[in-house]
Amino acid sequence: MPEEFSARLHSLLGVEADDLIKALDLPPVCSVRLNRRKPGAFFSDATEVKWCRSGRYLKQRPEFIFDPLLHAGAYYVQDASSMIYEEVTERLIPNFKGYNNLHILDMCAAPGGKTTAMINALPDGATVTANEYSPKRLHALKENIDRWGYPEVLITNKDASFFETQEEEFDIIAVDAPCSGEGMMRKEEVARTQWSPKLVEDCSMLQKDILKKVVKALKPGGFLIYSTCTFNRCENEENAEFIHRDLKLEPEDLHFPLEWGIQKGIDTTLPVYRFMPHKTQGEGLFLAVFRKSGEWKPTLNTKWKSENKGATESFPTVEVDKEKALAYLRRESIVLRPEAPKGLVTITYKGLPLGPAKNIGTRANNLYPKNRRILKR
Repeated sequence: MPEEFSARLHSLLGVEADDLIKALDLPPVCSVRLNRRKPGAFFSDATEVKWCRSGRYLKQRPEFIFDPLLHAGAYYVQDASSMIYEEVTERLIPNFKGYNNLHILDMCAAPGGKTTAMINALPDGATVTANEYSPKRLHALKENIDRWGYPEVLITNKDASFFETQEEEFDIIAVDAPCSGEGMMRKEEVARTQWSPKLVEDCSMLQKDILKKVVKALKPGGFLIYSTCTFNRCENEENAEFIHRDLKLEPEDLHFPLEWGIQKGIDTTLPVYRFMPHKTQGEGLFLAVFRKSGEWKPTLNTKWKSENKGATESFPTVEVDKEKALAYLRRESIVLRPEAPKGLVTITYKGLPLGPAKNIGTRANNLYPKNRRILKR
């Protein structure tokens, strides 16, 4: 643990910092979130995450890569703290008067965990724009969104200044901002090695810049969800104060049950929330929700169009067992049952689509994307 980081934690939390530091030296918990539109995943040794009905804690971490249901999008491997996005989105939906055609922006979306958590709570018909500024992170985002299977998703690669020009376009905007990553120190070694006071300062400035630009794209009466995976006040409570004071958004008190163990903010009167690894089962997370003043009105026609329409759904389906499903996911040739239809088909496992193949009878030519194939044996 960086010495100066430890000192800052003690300044922030007092003697409680010792408990947090001990927790950061423990192994991370393993958790998954089920896809409500793709039922079929089942974990016999799982317990439910308190703040996410579709979230499950696992007693041990399996080799997820060898489970076809993961590749089919039946569940997403995600830190339990981040699953709060599903609960928050579910709570915000009733504010839109039964209107289903909502338009959601996830501003910093890769690798897709919080995007898919929000999708889990959205009504059918809602449109989601999943934006990621870093080109290097786009592939993971596209793959995870495609697996999840919700069709109304547009993936973009834009700077925050682009959304500054999209005035009053979105009903809900999520900014899970790039941060110093203090809350991930037990999960990712790089979070420890990269930490510095300058990183904290730089991240805080970047977060404010993103927020002041993207808030212009939020409709009157719409909601902004702000989060980080760090502990310091500079990137958390101070930015929440900035959103309220400078951007003129009103904070939303979410009234989480005390038994969930979610902590209040530090040295602030705003209703903001902290997931602390010594208090909750999950990594560090800060969360705040705000509402833009003004009367909310629905958008009748959006200029944003989905690009995630899967063509394979129109093909005949052919169910396979786990062994053959894994062979397919390795992009190997497979032989389908004799009565399987010829031509283009969709390979399914436990009723969920894995991808396309061309059945020529003696074998099926594997059309699974080459860059997604399983390489591990």
